[in-house]
Amino acid sequence: MTITKTKKKFAFDVGWVFFASVVALLIRFLRKMVLARYLGPADLGLFSMCLTVGSIITLVTGFGVESAVIKYVAECKGDKNKISQLLSSALITMIILGIFSSAILFVLSSTLADIFNMPSLSLLLKIFGIAFPFTLITTIIFGLLNGLRKMNYFSYANISRASFAFIFILIPILIGLGVGGAVLGYVLAEIIIAGIFIAFIRKYIRFTVRACKQTTKKLISFGSRMVGANAVNMITNQVDILLIGYFLTATEVGYYAIAVALAGLLSFLPQAIQKITYPTTSEYWSSNDIAGLNKMINKSMKYSACFLLLVGLGMGFYAREIITIIFGGDFIYATLPLRVLLIARIIRGSTIVPIGGSLAGVGRPDLSLKTDSVSAIANIMLNILLIPPFGILGAAIATTTFLILGTIIFLTFTVKTLSVQIDIKWYSKFFGLALTTVLLFLFGIKLGSPYLVGSTVLCISAILILKFFLTEEDRDMFKSLTLSLIYRR
Repeated sequence: MTITKTKKKFAFDVGWVFFASVVALLIRFLRKMVLARYLGPADLGLFSMCLTVGSIITLVTGFGVESAVIKYVAECKGDKNKISQLLSSALITMIILGIFSSAILFVLSSTLADIFNMPSLSLLLKIFGIAFPFTLITTIIFGLLNGLRKMNYFSYANISRASFAFIFILIPILIGLGVGGAVLGYVLAEIIIAGIFIAFIRKYIRFTVRACKQTTKKLISFGSRMVGANAVNMITNQVDILLIGYFLTATEVGYYAIAVALAGLLSFLPQAIQKITYPTTSEYWSSNDIAGLNKMINKSMKYSACFLLLVGLGMGFYAREIITIIFGGDFIYATLPLRVLLIARIIRGSTIVPIGGSLAGVGRPDLSLKTDSVSAIANIMLNILLIPPFGILGAAIATTTFLILGTIIFLTFTVKTLSVQIDIKWYSKFFGLALTTVLLFLFGIKLGSPYLVGSTVLCISAILILKFFLTEEDRDMFKSLTLSLIYRR
């Protein structure tokens, strides 16, 4: 079957981002493994708390400008002057907001350390705050490359950023500087990578202050609608770690951070797809191509689902072995929370994550804010109720519950707003297959080797997915794409 140029472009873009996401995720995962091995649960918990608090402040003060850059650059890809105005205004805004956020964290660091009863956290937050202006600059560069659909450069940048962070964190740890050295290394990496990115994009734009005021208003006008949703989403996704830090200790934060890191591995494919579906949704919507939009959304969701089911079930079956081999026996307490978190990651990654930017792509980021706000309230309440009696398992249960609730709400808004139809029959059969696979595994391990049983049921599931859940068009597309990659056509 002949694949249209548009489909091929979409597939190759996803391929680029997928490849980069895998590599960057593996690098970050290796970083987590090194931190766990060299620092132990308590110091890993401090590092995780530092990144969590810093990430929330960075997101809020970033004011959603990155999302605005993606949208407006995608809409004016052929106009270099407009792109220069957009990027120049965005960079100026980010530098100002970055300095402001650094000052805020410096002032609040001691208070935050007292709240979480972690005295060492104060100095770590002060160090981390230095990176804010450079981190915000980097997000704008990623937004530019995403909006231009330069996904090969986007991918190189993603891998480079992860690599620099790993190297600059590894060196201080190896020479014995501990968690403070790790945070300092992270900051130095952000500074260097921002400088490299700025030097690189000069070939695409020329710096200008023309129409800076009007352009900044435009960016912030759209970004302000996104920042609420993004901030609520970030806080919602991090509130479990924050409340574990508040109710428990840095050691429990370290255990839970490992479970979150492993479960997060399931996000790389759907998030890679989302990088493409967001600007593509804007293009389809602006041209009123609802049929094309509907097909893209359904295909994106289904492809992600087929991949995540097999990987997620495999991780769940062998969670204990994975944790002890990679991170050591000290982190075995992360096993059960990981299995609980995988449930939501499979469901969410199979449905809304691949199309998570679609509502913003059609100019309705407010609906994402409503979804995340409802989910955030549920998540905070559940974590407060469940963490004191059940510890990190309670946090995992609370997080899984709110993620599933948010998935249902987001899909409802997507169907109504974008006039698309979700293949409910397909998903009913698909999750039926997932449940059957789990039951067969649980029954089979009572009779034989869990490794043999797990491999067998996963292979059978893979065959059933290829045969009954992917169409002939899907199989032909993957075959043609593979051959094109092999022969570089």
